Amino acid sequence: MRPIQRITLLACLIGLFCTALPTNCPAPLIWRKGEGWTYERAGVTNANNPQEQLELGKKLQAKKDYGNALSSYRRLIRRWPTSSAAQEARLGLAESLSALGYYYKAYKTYQELIEKNPNSPYFDTALQREFEIANLFLAGEKHKVWVFKIFPALDKSIEIYEKIVKNGPYSKVGPEAQYHIGLAYEKQKEYISAVHAYEKLLEHYPQHPLAENAQFQIGWAYKQEAKRAEYDQNAANQSIAAVNDFLIRYPNSDKAATAEKLLAGLKQEQSKGLFSIGQFYEKKKDYRAAIIYYNAVIEQDPKSDWANLAEKKVAVLTPQASGSTNTP
Repeated sequence: MRPIQRITLLACLIGLFCTALPTNCPAPLIWRKGEGWTYERAGVTNANNPQEQLELGKKLQAKKDYGNALSSYRRLIRRWPTSSAAQEARLGLAESLSALGYYYKAYKTYQELIEKNPNSPYFDTALQREFEIANLFLAGEKHKVWVFKIFPALDKSIEIYEKIVKNGPYSKVGPEAQYHIGLAYEKQKEYISAVHAYEKLLEHYPQHPLAENAQFQIGWAYKQEAKRAEYDQNAANQSIAAVNDFLIRYPNSDKAATAEKLLAGLKQEQSKGLFSIGQFYEKKKDYRAAIIYYNAVIEQDPKSDWANLAEKKVAVLTPQASGSTNTP
């Protein structure tokens, strides 16, 4: 397409867009002394003092007229930012944003309330609402931009949980937020980050009921990491240590039987990993090194199928290793 044709097409599209707009703007631009320029929806009545403005916003919110409620609350915050009513206006503003599906914007508003008014009577309420928003994102709720919910929000959930822990580490939701950071990292398949999150919970809240789950999840997360590193046994070793630690600390746990099965599976995975390393050295014709790893399989779990295979490998490779000049 030639440049002149592109310009003509663009001009037509802009003209079509403009003709599609309503003739009466539903949110006119208004200037007021002390407030500056603002967009306000048609039909919104502006009160003369912060309390009246708050009541107006609350009435609009109660009617589920959230768009106008937002305008009313925002005017109060902008016009009378230091009034006591501004705190409740921020709460109403955040609730209205949530009702419209703008959860991240709502979180930001709750956070403003917490940061600007740390002694607010709404502190615990704001913290609880932040936690609920983070849980929505963890469960798969998308981040809404304009009118579109298309952006994954797991990273947003971690951001919010971390802020909750910072705001109220010993609040009702503080330990749960720390635990959920680990769950979010697991969903992102960032297993080592998940482990660190669970370890922080054990460090800061060792007596909390979630400490038991955190210890179990450490073993599980290391197991998932071990699957991605066939020749690196560190994650498998860490997983076995964590599960053993869980069984020692919580022998009567409902998860004890699951932990026993997990431990057995981990030993199988570890044997498989050691066997794979043995095969790696065998292919390189470094038979002495291969035998060391095959023997490690036998020593670790002598009754396993991997141990039987390893014994056969050792029997075949030992004569070759005796004549090999390679060193482990």
